[in-house]
Order: sequence, then C-alpha cells, then structure tokens
Amino acid sequence: MKLCVIGGTGARSAFLTKSLVTNARSIQVDEIVLLDNDPRKLKTYGQIAVELARRLDPELKFSVTDDARAALTGVDYIITTIRAGGDEGRLFDEKTCLELGVLGQETTGGGGFAMALRSIPTLLYYCRLAREVANPGHLIFNFTNPSGIITQAMRLQGFDNVYGICDAPSGFIKQLEELLGAREGELDIECYGLNHLSWFRNAKLHGEDVQEKLLNHPRLYHSTEMRLFTPYMAHLNDGCMLNEYLMFYYDRVRSLRSIQSAEHPRGEMIYLINSELEEQLDKLEFPRDFEKGFSLYMEAYGRRENAYFSVESGERREKVWVPPTVEEFLAQPDEGGYAAVALKFIHAITDGTPCRMVLSVPNRGAISGLADDDVVEITCDIRRDGAHPVSIGELPPFQMLQIQRIKYFERCTIQAALTGDRDAAVRGLYLHPLVNDLEIARKLTDTFFRRYENYICMDQTQ
Repeated sequence: MKLCVIGGTGARSAFLTKSLVTNARSIQVDEIVLLDNDPRKLKTYGQIAVELARRLDPELKFSVTDDARAALTGVDYIITTIRAGGDEGRLFDEKTCLELGVLGQETTGGGGFAMALRSIPTLLYYCRLAREVANPGHLIFNFTNPSGIITQAMRLQGFDNVYGICDAPSGFIKQLEELLGAREGELDIECYGLNHLSWFRNAKLHGEDVQEKLLNHPRLYHSTEMRLFTPYMAHLNDGCMLNEYLMFYYDRVRSLRSIQSAEHPRGEMIYLINSELEEQLDKLEFPRDFEKGFSLYMEAYGRRENAYFSVESGERREKVWVPPTVEEFLAQPDEGGYAAVALKFIHAITDGTPCRMVLSVPNRGAISGLADDDVVEITCDIRRDGAHPVSIGELPPFQMLQIQRIKYFERCTIQAALTGDRDAAVRGLYLHPLVNDLEIARKLTDTFFRRYENYICMDQTQ
C-alpha cells in the first residue's frame, strides 16, 4: 500500500517521517511519498527526511517529489499538511489583524479566515486529483489548518473520505493520563465541539469517574494545557476541561495585550526562525552534511516548541523540550504527533481492533441542535466500517451558542473562498467573537480578498 503526505517537507517533517516509517509495516504500507511544491524545502527538509527514513528502514520505499500526479497515483492513504502562501502569508495575516486591533492567530478569527481563503481552494485541487488517480477507497486525513473549516469544506464538496485530525486533543489526554499515573490509552474521556473550540468531560479510568479528581488535581493548572485557564472557567463550562485554543476566546484582551507587547508575535517568530534555518540549510550538501543539518533543524524546532503559546499567554510550558542528537532521536520511542492520529485510525480499520479517538467528522445527530453535516470535533468509536461519533446529546446554552456562532463563521468562510462572496465573508467575520466589529470585518475582507485573489474561486482543473 502507498501513503502520501501533501506538504510533507516542512517544520515537522523529521517527526512525521519517523512516525510513518516506524509504523509503516504494521499498517501494510510499503511506499511513502512526501509531496511538496517548494524546491527549497525538498532539497533541505526533504533530504533530512530521506536520510532518516533510510536509517530507520532501508528496505522501505521512501521518496520526496514535487510531482503531484505521480505522488497521488495509486495511493491508499493521504495526509494533508499544506501551508498555501507559506510563512510569508501567515506573517501578512497576523500583521493585518494586529494593526486592526484583533488577534491574528492562524486557525481562528481573522487569521484563520485568511488562511482558509488560501487553503480551501488549494486542498480542493488535490482532493480532486486524488479522486482521479488514487486507488478506490483511499482515505484523506486533513491536518491543514484551519483544520475544522477545511474538513467542513471538503465534506460539503462531496469528499466523504476526508477526516480532520489534530494532535491537540490527544496531546492533552496524554497529559491527563500522566497526572493519573495511567498508561497511554487507558483514560476514557469525551471530547466534543469544533476544532480548536472543544471541551472534555466524563473522564473515566478503568470504569471509575475521575473527572472531579482531575479538576481538583494540584498539577492540572500547572502541568497540562489547563495552565492557560482558571478553575472558574472550568466551572462556567459545567465542570468540563478546555481545549487550549479557548484561551483566545476566554482571555482575549490579555492575549491581545501580551501579543502586542511581545518583541515578535507568534507568526513573526516562526517566520524568523524558519528563515534563519532555511538559509543555514541552503549552505549544506546532503546527504554529506546530514548530521549538521539535523542538528540545526532540531535546534530550530526546539525554539518553536518551547515558545508554544508563550507569547499569547505570557508564560512558558513547564516541560522544556531538549533537542536530541540523531542517535537519540532514532532510539527514542515514537511520540506520534498528528501522524499518530491517522495511524491509529488506519490500524483500527485494517486489523479490526476497535478504539476511541478524537476526529473532525460530520455530526450526524451526535450533538443535538447541530445539522447532520456540521463537521464537529468529537470522540469517535473507530471500527472496520469507519468513524462513529459518540452521542453527546444536548449541550448547555453557554457552549452551544459558542459552537453555533463559530460554525456560522466557518460556513460563511467556505462560501467566500469558493464563490468570492464578500458579503458572506463580512457576515462571518463580524459574528466571530475575535472580530465582533462590522467595520473591521469589512476591512479584513477587503484586504485579504485583494491579497489572495489568485486563490479565491481558483480554477480547480489546473
């Protein structure tokens, strides 16, 4: 079987490669292709990935390419992790939003809107090409941000084989398991909502209700992503734990103030770190300089990882990530990341072992009050016949109104990206809590429509 990663040579390529190569045999994959349209990244990140794959499994067929048709021909599994417009697009979006006094985070609000304008038409092109040349029954796991909007768009366009994946829920659940001294996979917990707007409830360990135990754990608000919140915020949500991205909504003013006072907002920081790294890697010759290139790559990755949410929250994570050597990296257990979510799904449908995991899938009655085709982020039971969202039922109005408001924004954004409907864009942005101003919504629409006119209503046949 063949697996392709669209946008595969980038900031996470080494970790992605390790996870996929390590697990390839167990899911009957004998060929992996990393597809990218950036020649510079193919020659740097791509060659680091190729050498890692060779050291991990020299018999596995592994390659990098810019030929989309060849990469997708005969493929069975696709992971999408594209960044249409590159880091430059993210930098422009962030600056545009901050100049108007609103948050520019790339997965929600004005920044998420701008990224969706670029990403929806681009990914639609790849999905249509895959439908033409991939194997029948192929599956697509979308990690391209804003993941929930992208997955919703692809589903509305008839791509029922697209599943949204995100490593934030699984990463948070692992943190909770560490608090309880449990092994990975032992904690049963319900997640529901939208991507980057979700809650966690009904935590059980070996059948015992441990929700209150977790909420009262002395390390919950220090050693997990709940460090971004207060007990009162959990109380307002009927004792649910919170997705880390809810910080932007519940602590918007402080987050904005922290970002505006920082030397470099997150998008600018990533742009500078990646630019410096890529200039350094350009001077190397692969595979001869692999060891040096790997060291530079990991040092840059550590700078990004250790600063995660630090600018927005004003504080750093408790755990500091230390860059490994090549030997340490190859010997360490696979941490998985977002690739692990896709791999877990593939395992369940191929070997028939049921499991539970968090995915973005159509609601289909799981959350009362939402349409069946509303894509939600939710705990799913995975069986041979696919993903089945758990029944959540009615939600407290406080949470439901947040979900409905963001879902309206998502659908308006999709309409704007695919049809060029400016009014839909303004309506969606205005109702988003991180914009919430009609004039700002109009200015964001005008600016991003000008900037990304080549993406909006893009000819998908090209």
